Amino acid sequence: MDKGKSGKANWDAVAHKIFLDICVEEVNANNRSDGHLSPIGYENMIRKFNERTNRNYVRKQFKNRWDLLKKEYNCWKTLNQKASGIGIDPVTRSIAATDEWWANEIQRNEIAAKFRYAPLVDEQRMSFIFDDHSVTNAYARVATPSSQVDASQINIEEGNEDGSGCELDVNQVTPTNVSSKGRKKRSCPYSPSPKMVQKAAKDSDDKMVFNRMVDLWERREISRNSATSQTNVDHVRDEIKEMTTMVVNDGGRPGSDVYFYALQLFTKKEHRDVFSALKDETASVRLEWIKRTWDLFMKKD
Repeated sequence: MDKGKSGKANWDAVAHKIFLDICVEEVNANNRSDGHLSPIGYENMIRKFNERTNRNYVRKQFKNRWDLLKKEYNCWKTLNQKASGIGIDPVTRSIAATDEWWANEIQRNEIAAKFRYAPLVDEQRMSFIFDDHSVTNAYARVATPSSQVDASQINIEEGNEDGSGCELDVNQVTPTNVSSKGRKKRSCPYSPSPKMVQKAAKDSDDKMVFNRMVDLWERREISRNSATSQTNVDHVRDEIKEMTTMVVNDGGRPGSDVYFYALQLFTKKEHRDVFSALKDETASVRLEWIKRTWDLFMKKD
């Protein structure tokens, strides 16, 4: 029986899915505030979740779950921003970086270890739930045409006149303006050097070209995948891929014995049917089933 006020919540696959479903519903209803669900959002969460699961979870357990998933989502976003251009591992579907790269990232944030051999699950829904309030270690800039970069875009905030330099803003021309904090910005007392203007222009142009390349690549992939899916849909392969991802998420690291046991077992429909029926069980139950079934399979042979 799942514990409520007196114990730790059991976030199995069913509970996880229903939690995200309700989060999406409440965000759609504008019941999110200050990086969390609003009081009304949590009231709805408690009622809906316990009705749908017949459990007795309380607000603190939902808040802890929100905080944990948000940390995992932010970690995954930061890893992908740092790994721009590295690519995806075709087996694990995670970032195809070197062992040294991963070791450094895990040392910085232990949550990164969760994504060493598997990607973030439910990334699209988590993006919808958390993105407006997510903070990563990377900075996003909006590219602008290089022709907009000139001396009038160099600004300095009042109260920052200690000679530390001017702020180069490639997104907004503000000779005399008010910043988002209410402090006035005024023109810099000197013009930027040609090198500063040239560098800002180059950075903007490079990012515009990169964004266009990514957009074209995504469109090509969508078109190619759409054409492939219309002519050759392999449901068994997709089912095996989904189950293999679940094994990895359960702790069956690619290359391990249990990982290869699962690949062999999943070639038979009866094994896939049983494993599918275990989706609501814990990871340890599924992994133990793989090991025991493999032993029986080998004895038959």
